[in-house]
Amino acid sequence: MRRAHLIFGLMLFVVFLITGQFMRADFPDKEAISQELRLLMRSRHIYILFSALLHVVLGIYLRNTSGGWRLLARYGGSLVLFGASVLLVWAFVAETYWHLGYSDLSRFGIYSSLLGTALHVIGGIGREREP
Repeated sequence: MRRAHLIFGLMLFVVFLITGQFMRADFPDKEAISQELRLLMRSRHIYILFSALLHVVLGIYLRNTSGGWRLLARYGGSLVLFGASVLLVWAFVAETYWHLGYSDLSRFGIYSSLLGTALHVIGGIGREREP
């Protein structure tokens, strides 16, 4: 699971760089669009970075030292985090280019990130220490 998080996080970081280039190319004149839409685009862009960093950190530090329900909680948390990342990328595309405004996609992506992180915390509490 560590390798999957690390690879996915690095790929998501590349998506973050690409979305930044999309914003620069599609909206070069920052004064031509409303400040609300500009703020929305930038926040969705930063959410992708936030998600990429979560995966990279998990890819570096995640240890599967204990089994049972803790392992299930961590695997569940990882699945939720992968889904949250997809939602956040989709929110950038949908809210920036289709809706030109707010939708529930980004909110669900952030809440899913919270749930996935909480499952990792719960799965990591009380586990054995590494030597």
